[in-house]
Amino acid sequence: MSDLTAWTEQVVDDPVTIEIFSKALQNIAHEMGVVMMRASGSPVIAEAVDFSTFISDAEGDIVCYAGYITIYMGTARQAVKHILATTPRENIRPGDVFICNDPFTTGNAHQVDVGVVRPIFVGDEIVAWCWAEAHVNDFGGFAPGSMAPMATETYGEALRLPGVKIVSEGTIIDDIWRIIETNIRVPDMVLGDIRCFIAACNRCDDRINALVGEYGVETYRHYVEVAKDLAEQAVRDRIRELPDGVYSAVEYEEHNGHTNDLYPVACTLTVDDDHLTFDFTGSAPQTDGFVNCSAAITMGSAVSPALMTLFPDLPINQGTLRPLEVRTTPGTICDVTMPAPVSSGHLETGFRVSRVVTRLLGEAQAKAADPFIRDHVMASWQDSWCAGFFYAPDENGTLVPFPDMNGGSGGAGAQPVGDGMDVSGALAQPQNSLPDIEINEFAYPILYLWRRLNQNSGGPGRFRGGAGLDLAWTPWYTTGGQEHTMLSCWQVPPNGTSGGYPGTSSRFTLTHGAGVDRALAQGRIPASVDELDAPPQALQGKQFGMIVGPGDVVTLRSGGGGGYGDPLEREPGAVAADVRAGLLSVAAADMAYGVVVQDGAADATATTARRHAIRAERRSWPREGAHAVRRGPAAARLAELGQWCSPRDGVTVAEFADPDTGVLVRTEVVVAHGEG
Repeated sequence: MSDLTAWTEQVVDDPVTIEIFSKALQNIAHEMGVVMMRASGSPVIAEAVDFSTFISDAEGDIVCYAGYITIYMGTARQAVKHILATTPRENIRPGDVFICNDPFTTGNAHQVDVGVVRPIFVGDEIVAWCWAEAHVNDFGGFAPGSMAPMATETYGEALRLPGVKIVSEGTIIDDIWRIIETNIRVPDMVLGDIRCFIAACNRCDDRINALVGEYGVETYRHYVEVAKDLAEQAVRDRIRELPDGVYSAVEYEEHNGHTNDLYPVACTLTVDDDHLTFDFTGSAPQTDGFVNCSAAITMGSAVSPALMTLFPDLPINQGTLRPLEVRTTPGTICDVTMPAPVSSGHLETGFRVSRVVTRLLGEAQAKAADPFIRDHVMASWQDSWCAGFFYAPDENGTLVPFPDMNGGSGGAGAQPVGDGMDVSGALAQPQNSLPDIEINEFAYPILYLWRRLNQNSGGPGRFRGGAGLDLAWTPWYTTGGQEHTMLSCWQVPPNGTSGGYPGTSSRFTLTHGAGVDRALAQGRIPASVDELDAPPQALQGKQFGMIVGPGDVVTLRSGGGGGYGDPLEREPGAVAADVRAGLLSVAAADMAYGVVVQDGAADATATTARRHAIRAERRSWPREGAHAVRRGPAAARLAELGQWCSPRDGVTVAEFADPDTGVLVRTEVVVAHGEG
């Protein structure tokens, strides 16, 4: 017995010791991610950090979850639970590794998110499990990249593996390996990624065994349980700071790949003493399009905003989740059943789940007495992964799927203490990153023309929403290929809060005949769509099979997050700074913030007059109850604010002002009853 083991047995419940132990586990889970980033040859993993890692106890309950992508908490736990339920205990041995990507059994987000799960033995006894998972470039099926907007059932999406053994006692099972190799478009890259997942789990096994060697098996187990109990108690204490109540809201999934319709994602949040219930049972029935998501993903999507806004300082383990209940109905878009397609469900319905929960938690937190809780109120994030896949031969003639991970570039919602983060990605991806441009150009047959912040995209407010991204690329060293694009925030923008305006929606365009190849040959690099030889064509929320040839241009403008507070209360100097940085146009500064900017600086006299006029105009709006209210089409209102939004019938923005002061107290994106 080591000195440390003897000491820890005497101070079993010392909170400092438990914290040291918990941080050791957290470091192990993060080290797994470092192994993946260093060992993978894919920009998706090494550059965009699109992966997750976790450690569970022997029964599959979460011991430590590294916060790479929190949306996969339910998936990781379900994968272990499914393996334990379907594999006889005597067939689980040291050195075994299982592979899973099936949304219907192991709860994966979609089939192209592949995970490996390893039991961790001490002697002949399982003491833990670990999981390493990431988005791979392809896993077979009809669509290059394996996200299939054209699918009407999951059988057309990709190869599915329901937690089957791929390594037996340290030796790769060749039959499974060859099945995967035969079914995917880029086997060398994908199989290399699977090896890096296995390496991450091997590292976790080494580290856990070393930790158990220091503490002893029984002390290890005891500390795991104490850490869960402490986390649970802290979460319950925090929830008690919220006033009891029931809050309801609806967000809308857009376009299921076949039909341009709206699909309600309805949530009722109940705060009851020390317990939160998120009820999604009123959401739309599952569709024949690829936007459905599993109950495991809904759980991770619902819990993620709570982790970020209500418990940002608390650890993530099974105890954290005990006071949180997520209810779904099988056969809905939030709890898919066979054989409905799912290959974009977490990016579509899953992110709508996060967005509606963010809104509801904001309402509850704003009523709390605790300033820490109020300061963490957050406006809605963009929460739209702008997925684009280009499938074309590279300079060697090899067909390569290009998943542009710049799609994770929407803006964050603002808070009472500061602006939303620019190009933040999704709320449930706290360690999201963008790939290096040169790395993408090295790996894929494309050339970027520009990548910059999307001007006027963040929702106006006393604190503005984070900005999205504006980028363009053209095929390069290729004869051309086909492009698929997918958006989940195309027509219904994210809400602001406490008087802040909505953020913008996202869009793709395609310019045929742009002539970029000719311009580059002449030494000229186009810097905007206005410099192309043809006008851009706006794409719908989901389009696939578009031909993109040499000289053509694909552009993405990802939207921003919602604003917080009345924009007229924003410091004029901050508005002028945004204009100088290119985040705002001069016209948007005037229309949205009432700030007159001249020569890069705010004109104090003109700004005072302009803001006085705007407040007077608000006071003249028609009365509805206690507020002066204006309602109008979303496209028209957001255009007036210097923003962009795809028009859709039935979508309006309502603005509510104090009729005496003209202070804006609430804005709301409203979808007409029955729309969708």
